[in-house]
Amino acid sequence: MLRIGWIIFYFLLFASFTACENDIHSIPGLQKNNLTVDEVTNAECYFSQEGNVQAKLIAPFMLRYYDSIPRVEFPQSMHVDFFNANRRITSYLDAKKGRYFEQQAKVLLEDSVVVIQTGGDTLRTEKLIWEQSRHSFYTDADIAIRQKTKTIYGKGFESDEQLKNFRIDSVTGVMMVQGGQFSE
Repeated sequence: MLRIGWIIFYFLLFASFTACENDIHSIPGLQKNNLTVDEVTNAECYFSQEGNVQAKLIAPFMLRYYDSIPRVEFPQSMHVDFFNANRRITSYLDAKKGRYFEQQAKVLLEDSVVVIQTGGDTLRTEKLIWEQSRHSFYTDADIAIRQKTKTIYGKGFESDEQLKNFRIDSVTGVMMVQGGQFSE
């Protein structure tokens, strides 16, 4: 009986030494393999604040990453309807790609970004950043803003969420038009 006790003791001692061996270079590889990603097809998300629906997002494909930078990505396209307090649509947003960084409350929109106000003003650019905490949009890319009587072209842009108070860093041109002469 004593002999079996010693065998078990030596086995546990041997197992504890062999089980605790780690290669410092293998740890980053183990972390990469544990990346959790949720995939959603035909996503439809509603965003509300204080019980009021603020926006509705529709995307054919969505990825949610749970790593050191938690984020949601829309690699195929996205469409967002924004609502006022009466649940009427005030503006639309379309982009071919989008990323939402949760911790920073920041949205990066890329590739054929279009924001249309129901009043008719339209913003077009290839990159637009939406800072939710500052309630503002901005970009350093080329932009075009179509209004009822003119289209303004420029580079660099900052605006409130309603696109009513905006600043263009470098206006490169203004094209005056008569009302109703725009075609989509």
